[in-house]
Amino acid sequence: MKITHASLKNTHTAWSISASLALSLCAASAFAQPTQPAPTAATSAAAKASASELAAKLTNPVADLISVPFQYNYDANIGLDKKGTSNSFVVQPVIPVKLNSSWNYILRPVVTLQQQNNINGFSGTGAGPILIETFFSPSNTGDFIWGVGPIVSTPSLSGNNFGTAQTGVGVSAVALVMKKPWTAGLLTYNTWDAGGNSTYGTANNLFYQPFVSYVTPTAWTFSINTQSTFNWDARRAENPVNATVSKIVKFGDTPVSLSAGARYYASSVPGGPSGWGGRLSMTFLFPK
Repeated sequence: MKITHASLKNTHTAWSISASLALSLCAASAFAQPTQPAPTAATSAAAKASASELAAKLTNPVADLISVPFQYNYDANIGLDKKGTSNSFVVQPVIPVKLNSSWNYILRPVVTLQQQNNINGFSGTGAGPILIETFFSPSNTGDFIWGVGPIVSTPSLSGNNFGTAQTGVGVSAVALVMKKPWTAGLLTYNTWDAGGNSTYGTANNLFYQPFVSYVTPTAWTFSINTQSTFNWDARRAENPVNATVSKIVKFGDTPVSLSAGARYYASSVPGGPSGWGGRLSMTFLFPK
């Protein structure tokens, strides 16, 4: 493989982004901790256990835990000339509803706001399609956890530059195994076109997200996953690999997970992102 000055520059930029995100995480973690009297050994151990349990629950997409994540992503090398960049802001609240003693219903709406810079000559800010994932999941399943339910995706809210104009309907599913301190599983869904203009892309998509997480006793979480999408009409897949580290801290009485990491596109669609990017997120937790 020929190494060019441009590729070295992109790699240096990516690692700079990742380092900045990691420093932001550490700084936020430090400032988020209010000054308190020195805890006793018993209360300190209990607090660590509670934070570690919350961190473990957060690795489960269908956990009985209300969470509100705010996620920032940076992607580069976009467009046919590879000169574009993108900053996206994703809000994905997780709302579990207890149906009865045996079943939970989990609602996961996903809203994406995006700023595009010089992508095939276009620059602008807008909102993409809204994705509404739902899962019916058994309340007591032991180490093996699963869920399945319908999914709906809307057309792009801000026009053709921010996603398909089609509506999609389909099925979402998740299965995972939790064996402390590890969690491993797969979240997937498939949507089919339910109407709309297909000129700027279709809603016939297969999404697959294998994930692995390791949670320490002090509530640090190390995770790796892909968030891959295969379009059945274009017969092409986009495969970003994400590696993140997160920590549970407290803002007052509210537990918050702060996360930072890097991403790399193992493959992409024509004109899609490539190379390195970055990720930063803040997730507010509301345990019952």
